[in-house]
Amino acid sequence: MTNYGYYTESLLVRELERLKEEYTQLDLDDLKVMMKEDILLLEKAMNILCRDKAHNIEQAI
Repeated sequence: MTNYGYYTESLLVRELERLKEEYTQLDLDDLKVMMKEDILLLEKAMNILCRDKAHNIEQAI
């Protein structure tokens, strides 16, 4: 059985690190736009992680 949660969480951490690097190179207006977009993407990623964990729990029961 593949642990997709591990890969998804690892991908999320790498993405956060990449975003941190990008943020240091942007001006304030670009930063505001990018942060709004990134918040939406992070919300989607968290929803995927929650669904994946719920699915894994259901399979274990």
